[in-house]
Amino acid sequence: MDEPLIVARAVHFAATVLATGTLFFAVLVSEPAFRRAKANAHLVATLRLRFACIVCFSLALGVFSGVAWLILTAESMSGQPLAEIWSQGVLWTVLSETNFGNDWLVRFVLACLLGVLFARSGNDSGRTGAALVILAAAFVGSLAWAGHAIGAQGIEGFVHPAADILHLIAAAAWVGALIPLAMFLTAANDESALPVARRATLRFSALGVVSVATLLVTGIVNSWYLVGSIDGLTGTEYGRLLQIKIALFLGMVALAAINRFHLTPAIASAASVPMAQQAIRQLRRNAAIEVTGGAVVIAIVAALGTLPPASHAHHHPAYGGLPADAAFVHIHSEQGMADVMIEPGRVGKTKATVRLWTEDFEPLDAQTLTFTLTAPEPGSKPQPHIAVLNANGAWQIDGIDLSEPGNWTAEVDAVLAQNRRLELDAPIVIDSK
Repeated sequence: MDEPLIVARAVHFAATVLATGTLFFAVLVSEPAFRRAKANAHLVATLRLRFACIVCFSLALGVFSGVAWLILTAESMSGQPLAEIWSQGVLWTVLSETNFGNDWLVRFVLACLLGVLFARSGNDSGRTGAALVILAAAFVGSLAWAGHAIGAQGIEGFVHPAADILHLIAAAAWVGALIPLAMFLTAANDESALPVARRATLRFSALGVVSVATLLVTGIVNSWYLVGSIDGLTGTEYGRLLQIKIALFLGMVALAAINRFHLTPAIASAASVPMAQQAIRQLRRNAAIEVTGGAVVIAIVAALGTLPPASHAHHHPAYGGLPADAAFVHIHSEQGMADVMIEPGRVGKTKATVRLWTEDFEPLDAQTLTFTLTAPEPGSKPQPHIAVLNANGAWQIDGIDLSEPGNWTAEVDAVLAQNRRLELDAPIVIDSK
């Protein structure tokens, strides 16, 4: 695994979730509780200031960690040393010509807009609440375009991204709001503040129920597309990490159930102030435990994003072992798959073999196939090649000239029956001589 990249992703995810969750909590929970329960001015001012500090710090951390994520991704995509990506226009190429870069720019703009709108609202986020919620949801939801959900075709190309977006928003509304909830309960633990604490816990409980239900449904959808089978869940690194994430999620749900069905009613209907305060302390401790679990889940998600999904880690049909010096990539989509082998996988004259498969690993017939390679150097021109079908049912491309090492882009464009097309692309690593 690429540890620096995982750390940058984890910090960025955590900052994004915390900023979004705090805004959700302020607009949907604390501000209505302040109004309905007629909270005293000192409590309101204290909590608004604390929430403002969290939002500002989280947005700043999100921007800085996002820059680190961009730089490390550019280094990985280009195959260039970190010191060289500044002078060769690699960063601009990544920003302007990749889905990750385009999403990064959109998210940077959203972070700036969110910061400006929040600053203009002053301490009272309720004044521009709807706009803040929409912008915050877009900010966290757009992380989906930096993940595995993007790039699929057909119905998967719509359902999977939609599920991923809702999953991210629900995670922010629940996990991201736990820290402001704990702050709220700490500040509102005296007798005079109990009415506002009761109101806030009831509203957060409702928000949590919707969020957990959304996480459960969208998590099943995401797992279906990214894992696909029991073997994928148990026999791959991606699947094993996902099992840990699921176990942590279930533990957090168990705590949330205790909060929802035991502690929240106890706060709302306690016969005495001491009993209500005791329930508030227990709820605050459970929230702290959930925050810890959520932090571990975010770290796992950051690592999962650097691994190929378990559904892509197929057992390939036995058509001969791969030569030791070959470069190989398996490209997967809903319409079909391709195994691309370049031999030798290093700079110089080489050849490529492409095999097409259905989802069930049956040979996929094609009428023609164009194989295109693009060098990692920014501004490189694509090199298209017309493939020839050989006697073994594979598409052969000879006379390929690989001019430099690094992460090349391999593209397969096949014309199938009834003029259907199969278009696939993926990076493939070429070694030096």
